[in-house]
Amino acid sequence: MTAHRPLCAVLWDFDGTLVDTRSRNLQVNRRIIREIAGRPWEQFAVLRSQEAYDAAQRAATNWREFYRDNIGLDDARIDRAGKRWAPYQLEDSTPVPLAEGVAGALGRLDGLPQGIVSQNARETITSMLSAHGLGRRFSCIIGYAEVAMTRQKPAPDCLLLGLEALAGPPHGRVLYVGDHPTDIRCAANANQELARRGSELRVVSVAALWGPEAGDDRWATTADHRAATPNDVVELVERLARDQD
Repeated sequence: MTAHRPLCAVLWDFDGTLVDTRSRNLQVNRRIIREIAGRPWEQFAVLRSQEAYDAAQRAATNWREFYRDNIGLDDARIDRAGKRWAPYQLEDSTPVPLAEGVAGALGRLDGLPQGIVSQNARETITSMLSAHGLGRRFSCIIGYAEVAMTRQKPAPDCLLLGLEALAGPPHGRVLYVGDHPTDIRCAANANQELARRGSELRVVSVAALWGPEAGDDRWATTADHRAATPNDVVELVERLARDQD
């Protein structure tokens, strides 16, 4: 990491990082698959239990791969499924709790621009944040629909859009905090593209190791930093800020 580059913002993944959306996502996917596949969701092993669903989500690189490998959808039907996601999420009332410690950490970072880069829908994210009183906390929200369907994470497009939306300085460091290997790969791919463009921005990846999926953290070895709790992200920000003084 280049020393003394200013820390200018924090970008967060959403599902599994800021909120626990697993139960709602399973319910929404059961509805989507029943409609798109034309078969009862009970016929798909991956949808029969929360445990099976969570394991498949963890193994998939992104939502398109999840539908292709576990449900057997072709690209056209995957696109149709993607278009159902936001409206069905907004219609579903399954509770979505914040991850423990997130609200406090976000408040402690109030002086730093913050944004969200996610494979969820922007409308869904906005609704969930408002329900928790966090609607004004983020300068930008980038969801899956803001990039081409074929350019989801780990392609860097969404993260690059987040950097642009923050409208910060043209150089420095931006943290990207995520709970999945795809988030870390996305950060690495963004850095490659930034370097190709001659940009002086650098994305610093942070593996979020809290929450129900935190047991197997071997994937986190490729991240620049690891955070066991949201408070660890705050402490990392403070430490990086001191380094640039």
